[in-house]
Amino acid sequence: MLSQLLPIRPMRALLCALPGPFARALECLCFAFVLLLVTTGGREASAATIAVVLSESRGAYQEFADALRAELRRDQQTHELLVIDSEQAASRSLADVQLVIGVGGKAMDVLAAKDFKAPLLLTLIPRSSYDKLPAARRDDHKTTGLFIDQPPTRYIDLVRVALPDADRIGLLAGRDSHDNVARLAQVARDRKLHPAVETINSEGEIYPAIQRLFPDGGVLLATPDTTIFNTQTIPNIILSAYRFRVPVVGFSQGSVKSGALIALFSTPSQLGTQSAEIASKVLAGTPLPAPQYPRIFSVGINTVVARSLSIEMESESVIHDRLDKAEHP
Repeated sequence: MLSQLLPIRPMRALLCALPGPFARALECLCFAFVLLLVTTGGREASAATIAVVLSESRGAYQEFADALRAELRRDQQTHELLVIDSEQAASRSLADVQLVIGVGGKAMDVLAAKDFKAPLLLTLIPRSSYDKLPAARRDDHKTTGLFIDQPPTRYIDLVRVALPDADRIGLLAGRDSHDNVARLAQVARDRKLHPAVETINSEGEIYPAIQRLFPDGGVLLATPDTTIFNTQTIPNIILSAYRFRVPVVGFSQGSVKSGALIALFSTPSQLGTQSAEIASKVLAGTPLPAPQYPRIFSVGINTVVARSLSIEMESESVIHDRLDKAEHP
């Protein structure tokens, strides 16, 4: 390598012409320069491959992939992204990748059934879905999750910050949300609020449950349980709540558009950015982190609903900043 970069004979002549200490210093400097080039080239040649498995190659999943790619470009490490959908992942070997990122429920199901050695990060899934993974997969220290739902403390604090006059919180618990509802209810009690829970086994039980929850007003806190809150039921749930002048606090950007007063959520782009941060640390040698809630989040407000319920709201940015300060005083 040194002979390719510096002609040997002129170099030797130069070293001989210099006093001993200077010659040795120059020789060491040249060797260090060549070593730097060699090691840099080696890192480029062994770029880490990240397999990104999307539940679908469109919409929110593609938005996640775009944000992940953009954030990884900021990293000084060299990465290669292999972006495939869940159907492609089912028949493809993942033996040659250093990290796998599964995005969404379909991707999680496919990857949970596959055998591979690379660390696995699952995201765009609620905690309740992650908790259903086989114990062997969750406990092998090579799988972690970045949940789509918010930490219970942040969600309850949203009610305290945005609706300070509300002290009663209504919760609907389904088969996929009992544990999450229990955590939210406990945090609400810790914050000196009054949670009330109704268990739902079928869609027909939702409206009577709302009647029982809110004899004297309050706030309905929605949770990411698709057996209760889905595209078919959310409009009726929101309409039922508003008949009692009860605002709905949602967990997604779409819920605000559907009529929730306010929502707390992390966008696919925000989850993609945080996933890239995790990926960079793991590929640099840091152990896979424990399953976690999103660090980056957004607040959305439906101002039309606020006016119809005669509720004065602070701006989205003010509420966001107050929540952030509550977590990082």
